[in-house]
Amino acid sequence: MKTFSEALQHSLLSLALMMAFAVSGANAATITVNTTADTLGGGSCSLRDAVLSVNAGSDQGGCVADVSANPYATNDTISLMAATYTLSLGGLDEAASGVAASAVLSNVPDASVGDLDLMKSVKIIGAGSATTKIEWDPAQTDPTKTDRIFHIYTTNSATTNDDVVIQGVTLSGGKTFQVDLGSDGTYNYYLRRAGGALALGPAAAIVKIDPTLTGSENANAGGSGGGGESAATATAYTLSMSDVVIDGNSAQGDGGGAYIAAPTTITNAVFSNNTSSTNGGGIYNEANTTITNSTFSGNTSEGGGGLFATGSNTVTIKGSTFSGNTAVGGGAMTSRSGVTINLVNSTISGNTGSDVGAGLYTNGAMNLNFVTIAKNICNADSPNAGSGINTFPSGSGTITLKNVLLQGNLAGSDPLNKTLANCGKTGSGVTVTSQGHNLSSDTSCNTTSVLWLHDTSDQNNVDPKIGALALNSPGTTETHALLAGSPALGAGLAGTGVTVDQRGIARDATPDIGAYEVPTPGSIVPPFSSGGGGGCTMNPNAQFDGGLLAMLAAAMGGLMLRRRRSAVRK
Repeated sequence: MKTFSEALQHSLLSLALMMAFAVSGANAATITVNTTADTLGGGSCSLRDAVLSVNAGSDQGGCVADVSANPYATNDTISLMAATYTLSLGGLDEAASGVAASAVLSNVPDASVGDLDLMKSVKIIGAGSATTKIEWDPAQTDPTKTDRIFHIYTTNSATTNDDVVIQGVTLSGGKTFQVDLGSDGTYNYYLRRAGGALALGPAAAIVKIDPTLTGSENANAGGSGGGGESAATATAYTLSMSDVVIDGNSAQGDGGGAYIAAPTTITNAVFSNNTSSTNGGGIYNEANTTITNSTFSGNTSEGGGGLFATGSNTVTIKGSTFSGNTAVGGGAMTSRSGVTINLVNSTISGNTGSDVGAGLYTNGAMNLNFVTIAKNICNADSPNAGSGINTFPSGSGTITLKNVLLQGNLAGSDPLNKTLANCGKTGSGVTVTSQGHNLSSDTSCNTTSVLWLHDTSDQNNVDPKIGALALNSPGTTETHALLAGSPALGAGLAGTGVTVDQRGIARDATPDIGAYEVPTPGSIVPPFSSGGGGGCTMNPNAQFDGGLLAMLAAAMGGLMLRRRRSAVRK
């Protein structure tokens, strides 16, 4: 008869195995990369060999997967140790034949050169973004021999369950360059490749540019010189990224960090110091996307320094911070009329617009709840221009604001004589509705030309008394703390589904306005860590990571099994 302890151990082991299969799926190979070199073939298994193995469904180069127990199928895994993997095998998939208007684009995926083309569902799992890095060779300057890191798309429309997971890595140094295809006397033509580090979708197009348009006009139109943005094309893939840093990439096209054209989930990510010569310094997005507990900082582009959203879709952003991004219009974020942005428990701070809308710039729909928009600066001189939030012409969306704090957003071309401009409209068509309990440090949100904060519970021309942008404990993204005596304290309105602030602090029954909640005296602060120092990181907005639990359960099961065997030998 089994003892209770033996029965418990047996049950835990069975549970661990079931959980592991539930998460990773039966019939899924695991390939462990054992070299950091960018090689093809030979006795070692490079990252490029591993990608080719998944695409082919069989071992390539020096890669050997345990196909006897888990044959190649869907959701194969590529495992990366803590190291820097440098890509160096040049060669481009996309090319154009012909000149000007007669140019024709060809795109033949080839993972053996250039970017790593992911043609099947796969999980790419690193040891953590702080220790696992994939970069393009920083010594390579030849445009024909530099490329993105990953290119995700499928040529098989019948394929199902096409999922890509990227976790625990930093992607750096990816570059895409445009090709000048000449002029027809009126327009200039270019081959542009989107996505500096990562592209999800075809991400290449021949674009026609009107050279008479200025950068400001291009930004106001939300595009790249009258139609220069990447063309959306459907793809069967979905993408999930967590614990990913996309830093220091560039594109002479859209999406300095990433170009996204299929449903995507982003959690605990950082998009920093990426550059696009057109739109979307951090991300160029044209799909249903959810971004949680992430940071966009130091990104630069023409439109949407942190994020440029277009198409007809919904982008939901929770627990995230956009700071120090720069663009002509929409330093932090630009969105077009077909897009709905849902922004909750987030901070827009210290972004710059060389024209208008240093913070948010839209002619579409935006729903803001518990958001702080502070200290963004633009150079516009129009009396109706806004720096914190600005709408531009030809829109048809609706902006709703609830529990939004706007402070110290400045406008004006004279650096020594800028004026407060939290809200503004440089076009008609967008409807703005206050759902109450907002606070603005100036009167720009409630004038005859910009009637935004007009609910009786709104506070206009009131100093909210906030601190500098900082990593306030226990947060993992930066916020502006509310200081003692702030009129935002207890002045918000509780709502369904928002129970914590940006840092994971519980919201009171009468919450504070903005992304930051001052804890109730005597309340227990959750043991979250901002990361670093060997501590654990808990994200109150994050999705449950079943893969991590499965690995933990499997490890526990293995340990118990070894203990049983040891007891038998005794």
